[in-house]
Amino acid sequence: MLMIAGWDHGVFVPMTLIHPEASIPIVQLSVLASEDPATHFAIGRALSTLRAQNIAIIGSGFASLHNLRAMFSGVTKTPNFKALNEDWSMSVMDAVMTEDAEERNKKFAAWRKWPGAYEMHPRGGAEHFLPLIVCAGAGAGKAKSYKDEFVGLNMWSYYWEE
Repeated sequence: MLMIAGWDHGVFVPMTLIHPEASIPIVQLSVLASEDPATHFAIGRALSTLRAQNIAIIGSGFASLHNLRAMFSGVTKTPNFKALNEDWSMSVMDAVMTEDAEERNKKFAAWRKWPGAYEMHPRGGAEHFLPLIVCAGAGAGKAKSYKDEFVGLNMWSYYWEE
């Protein structure tokens, strides 16, 4: 396995699992400190033309939840937090599954107003959610999803094939 110094764990870990031979070129992009959803969606739109060249655009982060304080405190196991996480996940799902790109962009623009936004991704911690917005900008048509379980919560992943 080839290890490259300087790669963020959000690139290194998934790509090691997906393609351990490390024989394909990878370009890592960072999200912006501004956390501006419109700009991240626009970055995805700009990257979308690469898909026609058989280039995958992968966003890694943990969009369903990235709140270490909540995870380590045990609050994620409470019924109230689980219900809030479900409300959050349904808001994310609604935006992701919106086929029209401009409408999808409008929905993601308001992500910090969704129920549980700050509990799932505390202030200053959006770097684990913003990659999904980039991918939502790059994606075309209807997204697909699947869920896993982590710390007793449903964790959703999304992808666009078109």
